[in-house]
Amino acid sequence: MEFEIRGHVCCTPSDYKDAIDQATKERKLSLNRAKSVFKYLISKNISSLRMIYKGLGNQFPLGRGDEFDRRVEFLITKI
Repeated sequence: MEFEIRGHVCCTPSDYKDAIDQATKERKLSLNRAKSVFKYLISKNISSLRMIYKGLGNQFPLGRGDEFDRRVEFLITKI
């Protein structure tokens, strides 16, 4: 199975596609969120060849509140 790890953020003005990561001070919070999950799965012996990660910023809000938009999703791309 192959999959995509998708990071999301909330609370950013529509002028910006992503939020600021407090650790790096860069506007790449959703990307860094997905990358953290990617690295964690590698540490648990999941092959990096089976997965990719993306930061999708604030493009896909769920409309259920900020806590639901701060998330990481998995999209299965190949079985």
